[in-house]
Amino acid sequence: MCCHANNCYIYAINPFITQLVYLAYTHYNKGRLSFNLGYSSEIFMICHKDKNLRNSYWVAISVLLVLGVFALIFYRERTMFVDSSWFLLHIFSKQSFYFTEMRWGAFITQLGVLAGLKLNLSLQTLLIIYSVSFYLFYIVAALILGLRWRQYHLAILLVAYLTLFISDGFFCTVGEIFQGLTWMFLFLGLYFKEGKRHRLLQPLLLTAFAFLGMICHMIVVFPFAFLWIYMNLEHYAPKELVRQKRFWAYSILLLAMAGLRYYVSNIGWYDSMKLSAVHESSVSNYFAAFTSGHANTFFNLLIQNYWAALLLFGCGIALLILRKRYLKLSILLLFSLTYFAAMCVVFPDAYDRKMLFYFENEWAPLSVIMVTPFVKEIFKLVPRPFVVVPVVFLLVFAIRMLYIFDSCMVFSHRLDNVDKVVTALHAHQINKALIVEEASVADEYFVMNWGTPSESLLLSKLKGYEPSVTFKVVAADFEIRQPADSFYACFGMMPNHFLNPQYSTIDSTTQYHRIEGLQRFALKPVME
Repeated sequence: MCCHANNCYIYAINPFITQLVYLAYTHYNKGRLSFNLGYSSEIFMICHKDKNLRNSYWVAISVLLVLGVFALIFYRERTMFVDSSWFLLHIFSKQSFYFTEMRWGAFITQLGVLAGLKLNLSLQTLLIIYSVSFYLFYIVAALILGLRWRQYHLAILLVAYLTLFISDGFFCTVGEIFQGLTWMFLFLGLYFKEGKRHRLLQPLLLTAFAFLGMICHMIVVFPFAFLWIYMNLEHYAPKELVRQKRFWAYSILLLAMAGLRYYVSNIGWYDSMKLSAVHESSVSNYFAAFTSGHANTFFNLLIQNYWAALLLFGCGIALLILRKRYLKLSILLLFSLTYFAAMCVVFPDAYDRKMLFYFENEWAPLSVIMVTPFVKEIFKLVPRPFVVVPVVFLLVFAIRMLYIFDSCMVFSHRLDNVDKVVTALHAHQINKALIVEEASVADEYFVMNWGTPSESLLLSKLKGYEPSVTFKVVAADFEIRQPADSFYACFGMMPNHFLNPQYSTIDSTTQYHRIEGLQRFALKPVME
């Protein structure tokens, strides 16, 4: 038995070398052939499982690379859309990090832009850097998880998170939930990696990953807690886990980080509005959430858009039942239902296509919870074929990329509409415009219109217009002021000197032109 354990340890290091040793061993030890035949079957089973897992991992890496190419090709659509353009204007102007609600974990995707500012790179280069930086972060994280720590499952889950509930959400680049979950995967990958543990460096890195993950967004707490419990049960029996000091030490750390995020969210202006719905809800509200307008919208999207995730969820449940993992099944259902109810309590109303990009960011963490059992169990069930499981992941991810590509066409059309307005204004020598239009009408052309002041500034500068062109969509009763030293930004007036003149200039001599309606620009609705 001791020899068998040692052989398994050697095999875990290098299955191909172990197989060669085994063949040599059976050749010179005919008398023990029956024992080795049984051991050979076990080795082949593990070998097939590992190859399935590694091949699936490389499928996931390939998907990340393709999405990175999408981010490069559609960099204008991603960076000149609402929050992204607003963030970039602040980063350019302040030449420092820009965070909302103290979501400091997002610093990683702003580093490249700040470095480019120091080097005086062109606006186009900075926009490309910003768009691609997100997927560069995800790719580096996935490579560390797989090649360094051998946590292939987590890398696959990361790609599942970035695709299964994402279509329009591909263009919501500054949703800090994405960065938060990536830090989460790095924490879990380092914690569960096998091999020697550095006594000082590893605790410091784990603390940093936990802090950066949790501080990004309150929603990160849900998938973080689920994976923390689920993966610990993968490695340890419940009785053993209860006695493990390391588990409790890091559980306390994670609870402290979650408490810090909760405190920060309550003192902010944006997150506190969302949490107030939770604070004021009752048990009846949570039951009613399952029949709310938001729930109905999401159910329809599960069937029409996210059906691949629903299939994997069902398969994962079946695998847990088949393998009699009832405790894990209970945890899966508990977290799935709790997340669903919490989302529908915070956002009770139905939503349409114009808000899809936003709510996909909010729903995407649920996909991590839903597909974890499938990703963890399928490799144990299919021990033999090298191709079946990787092909399943390839098909699922390929289908999701088609949905993302379809959204790319919509958002390219949207940017064309912004471009038409900017070009027409420039042709008429109008550098600043207030366009009177109902928000619902404007959203038909721009998906969401509040970001047009910053979007038009960046786009006109990219087109080489001097001074830049800026326009804002306003209501009919909007009270116009004409101060020469300020301009109408997304959320009110800002001083002209706020802008970095190298990347956005403003006309300080002429007044804003009031234009009635968008009809004169011959725009086409983006959803046609």
